[in-house]
Amino acid sequence: MTDFNDDTALSRSGKTSPDGKLTARLDVPVSDVLNEALIGLAVIQGVSKAEFARGILERVIFGELNMMRRIARTGPSSPSEESGTR
Repeated sequence: MTDFNDDTALSRSGKTSPDGKLTARLDVPVSDVLNEALIGLAVIQGVSKAEFARGILERVIFGELNMMRRIARTGPSSPSEESGTR
């Protein structure tokens, strides 16, 4: 009979991404300094390096995409705003 302790550690987080399965991969070469900084910030947040990097990419890309969509809906700024006059 196997002796199990009460501190069972599961290999998965138990969280499901709202975007579905995360099967696509990015292989991005980075410097050692950037990699260490990424790991450090992930540790502070209590998430894996991949999860932290994915969150940054989502905020930057989807934030930019959202702004582009808003500009496309409303059009460019009025001429007075573009020239800097008020």
